[in-house]
Amino acid sequence: MKGLSYQNGVLFIGKEYIGWACWDNRRPVSRVLPVSMTAMLKIGQHVFKSMPLWYKVTSGLLICLVFLPDLLGLISGTRLPGVPLYILLYYLMGTHFFFPAELRKFHGAEHKVFSYKGVKRKKNLHRIRQSAITNRYCSTNTVVLYFLLTGAGYGLMRLWFSWDFSLETASYAAVPLSMAGHRLLQMERMSKIRAPFLRLSYFVQRHIACSAPERKHLRTALEAYRALAEQEFPHLLEERKPKITKEAKQMAIVDITVVPVGTESTSISEDVAQIQHVLNQHTDKLDYQLTSMGTIIEGNLKDIFPIVEELHDIPFQRGAKRVSTNIRIDDRRDTEGGSMKDKVQSVENKMS
Repeated sequence: MKGLSYQNGVLFIGKEYIGWACWDNRRPVSRVLPVSMTAMLKIGQHVFKSMPLWYKVTSGLLICLVFLPDLLGLISGTRLPGVPLYILLYYLMGTHFFFPAELRKFHGAEHKVFSYKGVKRKKNLHRIRQSAITNRYCSTNTVVLYFLLTGAGYGLMRLWFSWDFSLETASYAAVPLSMAGHRLLQMERMSKIRAPFLRLSYFVQRHIACSAPERKHLRTALEAYRALAEQEFPHLLEERKPKITKEAKQMAIVDITVVPVGTESTSISEDVAQIQHVLNQHTDKLDYQLTSMGTIIEGNLKDIFPIVEELHDIPFQRGAKRVSTNIRIDDRRDTEGGSMKDKVQSVENKMS
């Protein structure tokens, strides 16, 4: 499955169908189309109409500057100066670095829906919002790789050839190389090479190609995913009901606060965000809730303790030399109640 975002919606493309949703009249409107040329033309027309005017004008001018001199030259028989074709490649690849604001939010929503490991449904929207905004398979990887290969190729060829020949050759050669390189980097044996490259790509995704989506962007991306899933993998939309055993009923509540010590910044929001991403990967074992002073986790202690160790290690991975982790455990075994929601509900009942 592949994802695609544009100015007013999100697409998820499967093997046989396309899940398409756009924001229309203050609500998401979704539909399912078969993978076909007719469908792609219909979507392309809608995407073009939704583009901002400056983008249409800039694209049109650049296309004219690239192709019009050659066309007039064929008619007149004289060679006219024009813009090289590889400049159009730079523009098409470089659009990732100046996406319009709405497109960046839809792009972020697409990534968050991809990242969320639980059942993708509306009631889990708050958890989807907390998912990672980066995507290991995003086309941004290909774009970053393209410009890295173009620069490296130009620098290497410049040792023997002229600057214009080197630039042109490197620019064209980087297209198939970046696409092949993107696929190659996904292989498990390339993990050591992939890790530093993904750090660069994730930086571009977080700060340039994506931005924090609002509710409308998340709802649109969610509807597009569900439209496709209902056709190609409906089992992923079903809530898995775990078998109830005596051990499963012994749920504990853990209040955890992880604080890096001696770092240059007084802010710990990046560490807290990473903690939420890790917890989001374990929603099949536990439930959690972020508060302004820490994170509350609910689940079986046998599952929670290994995860707590993983959370404690996060600041060390980000460069901290010392970490202080405070844990409070409420483990009640005289009743089957006592969950996070039960405790809050009990207080609210007494207040009313």
